[in-house]
Amino acid sequence: MKPGKFDVVVTTYEALRICLGSLKKTNFYMAFFDEAHKLKNAEAIVAENSRRLSTKYRILLTGTPL
Repeated sequence: MKPGKFDVVVTTYEALRICLGSLKKTNFYMAFFDEAHKLKNAEAIVAENSRRLSTKYRILLTGTPL
C-alpha cells in the first residue's frame, strides 16, 4: 500500500492476514466485514486481526445470526 489518506478499507480475510502490517499503519474511517460470522469467535485469528485495524466504525455484514 502506498502511504496516503484512506477512509475505507475493502479487503478479504486472507488479505487482512497477509497485509496486516501495512494496513495497521493507516487510520481508517470505516471497515466493512462481509461474512461477519467468521468473527463470531473472539479468539479466532481473523477476529483478532480485524480488531488490530485502526477504524472509527466497523460494519458487520452477514446473513448468519451472530
